[in-house]
Amino acid sequence: MGKSIGTKIYFVSAGPGDPELLTVKAAKILKRSDAVFYAGSLINPGMLKVIKKGAELIDMKILNFEQIKERLNNLIGLEPNIISVLHAGDSSIYSAINEQMYYLDEMGIKYEIIPGVTAAFAASAANKSILTLPDVSQTVIFCRGEGRTGKLPDGQEIKNLASHKGTMAIYLSFGLIDGVVGDLKEYYPENTPCLIAKDVSLKSQILINCELKDVVKKAGEFSVKNMAVLIVGEALRGKYFKKNRSKLYDKNFSHGFRNGGNTL
Repeated sequence: MGKSIGTKIYFVSAGPGDPELLTVKAAKILKRSDAVFYAGSLINPGMLKVIKKGAELIDMKILNFEQIKERLNNLIGLEPNIISVLHAGDSSIYSAINEQMYYLDEMGIKYEIIPGVTAAFAASAANKSILTLPDVSQTVIFCRGEGRTGKLPDGQEIKNLASHKGTMAIYLSFGLIDGVVGDLKEYYPENTPCLIAKDVSLKSQILINCELKDVVKKAGEFSVKNMAVLIVGEALRGKYFKKNRSKLYDKNFSHGFRNGGNTL
């Protein structure tokens, strides 16, 4: 454990890809890091320009976890030493940092997680749409289809989650899109609005607004096969729902800072 003195690991969330969508804190840490681990298959190369010159870059795309630990061990204990692990999206969802944190805890190495913008939020913003809407959907479900990484926990299959009829943000599932859409149709009408979003915030960005019945066809037309998110739900109609206004700024709604009905 003494080897870790002076070393701190930062799990830095890269967001959807645009370096300008890094948080200020994330950018500052990357500019101070002496070494940065990153997945070259997922990280926009432009993101690496934020990192300070001379920092050691370790591409994890061809490394397994044991090899990553070996490279990390070689860096721990050097002075001064700030090491970043740059993850696409937000580290709290569909990332692989859990086993990395467990290892660091065992070694007594200090670490910190820097949050980022996840794909569904970036997609919704780029599309000028929202994920929640009064009287339409007050629930957002982040989920994925059942793929190569193993069976989904009982009750967390797409079909079961769709029964809530809220807004669904479905990650990592375009390789299974026929089955996913089939499960969604069990509870959502075929004309439910959907957003297919790929490479959000990058020059190659694809945003496809369509109805549920057309998702499979549109995914094929635009060759959307992986690393994309599917958003499903009536809230996507957003600004076209004239009557579903937020209560927060309603003149008749009272809260701790304003009495309803009062005018200045």
